[in-house]
Amino acid sequence: MVPETERYTFFAEGHYDITDDIELYGEALLNRRETYVNAYRQYWVYMYNGEALWGANADPFAAGWGGMNELSPTPITDHNDSSVTIDYQRFVAGLRGDTLLGLDTWSWDLALQSSRSEGAYWNQRIFADAIDDQYYRTASCVGTVSSIRGAPCVDVDWLDPELLRGNVSDEVAEYAFGEETGHTIYEQFSVEAVANGELFDLPAGAVAMAVGMHYREDEINDTPGEVTLAGNVWNSSVAGITAGSDTTRAVFGELSVPLLANSRFADALELTVSGRYTDVDSYGSGETYKVGLNWAINDVVRLRATHGTSFRTPALFELYLSNQTGFLAQRSVDPCINWADNLDANVISQRVADNCAADGVPDDLSGSGAGATIITGGGFGVLEAETSDATNIGIVLTPSNINLRVSIDYYEIEVNDEVSRLGAGGIVGGCYDSEDFANEPLCDLFTRNSATDPGPFLINTVRDSFINVNSQRN
Repeated sequence: MVPETERYTFFAEGHYDITDDIELYGEALLNRRETYVNAYRQYWVYMYNGEALWGANADPFAAGWGGMNELSPTPITDHNDSSVTIDYQRFVAGLRGDTLLGLDTWSWDLALQSSRSEGAYWNQRIFADAIDDQYYRTASCVGTVSSIRGAPCVDVDWLDPELLRGNVSDEVAEYAFGEETGHTIYEQFSVEAVANGELFDLPAGAVAMAVGMHYREDEINDTPGEVTLAGNVWNSSVAGITAGSDTTRAVFGELSVPLLANSRFADALELTVSGRYTDVDSYGSGETYKVGLNWAINDVVRLRATHGTSFRTPALFELYLSNQTGFLAQRSVDPCINWADNLDANVISQRVADNCAADGVPDDLSGSGAGATIITGGGFGVLEAETSDATNIGIVLTPSNINLRVSIDYYEIEVNDEVSRLGAGGIVGGCYDSEDFANEPLCDLFTRNSATDPGPFLINTVRDSFINVNSQRN
């Protein structure tokens, strides 16, 4: 019930005074995490038995089963264990000083950081071609090979009680079961330099300034195991290689200006202004800023206000994720299941019911059958950076005669082009809840079986990749 996890950590830090004003410092962190999971799972096939059904022939190994029936034998197996081993290392080296160019009011810090995370994930697998090739079989497969691996085919007696309870013969286990190991490597290198100090004095105090630069390289490479890369994992997610790199450069600065101090109108009034210019290879460049005002009227009342912008470029995973697939039950995706009854029960709106009917979905669709295939992937070349505007205005009250501090704030945050995934249910539900159903772009992100396909009218595939959401406001 609780996976076994072991962690090993080593950490060290130190410093050396080169001069009275300059210090050399460093850090080292090594960490390993090992997790092992024991798990069971079911797997199944489909077969016809007894008399011919819908023009098909019976399974040759279904002797003793009469009538026109479609069977789905569902064995259980403990061949579903997995483990993850992650090795993480991080090193920092830097110099810092208490004076800059002979100025005692200035200090500085220059740091280099290098980190690497390497993960190995191992899984026991059921081969898709060992199962799918025997769907609705009508004859022995001996003498043929499996469709993906090219392995000599083995006839599996899916109705064998021993197989159903998990006792798999060595021959069947060798044919149907396997294992694989995938690897993920994430590397980062950065250099950052910061200096801060006082520029000059005003009647209310010293004007302070901070400036700095940042340079960073990121690289990711995720290579799934051979079975996953071949698309031969039965009823589990498959994925390709996710690989990419990015370089970020930035310069920034901040200014603190004391406007008033111990005056008739304020105990203290301070203005802060900051700005940042960032250039990212995968996106381009952008400028952000922030302006703030802190006004202490007296010991009891203080007002504060800020307004600023920011942006976030898509992460490597969001950019370069190779297409992977997963599965969801129809009832967790499709709002058109039993839409007539659900309309009467006020589970869905009239608009959803009308759009389901317009799409030709029967009003009594049960949703029984194979789950929907969910495809996710990165958005390199499509995604834009997230941007935001934020305003915060507040008052802080600290009455002197009681032990009480009260703050009241109004904030307004708007994020544009947020990088996100809508989820399969959000995509399909948003399609059928659209006021402009005929032109709704969400409807282009999924497919539905036709009336003549196996599993008629069920959701077949949903494309749920990373996209930019228009806006979000708080």
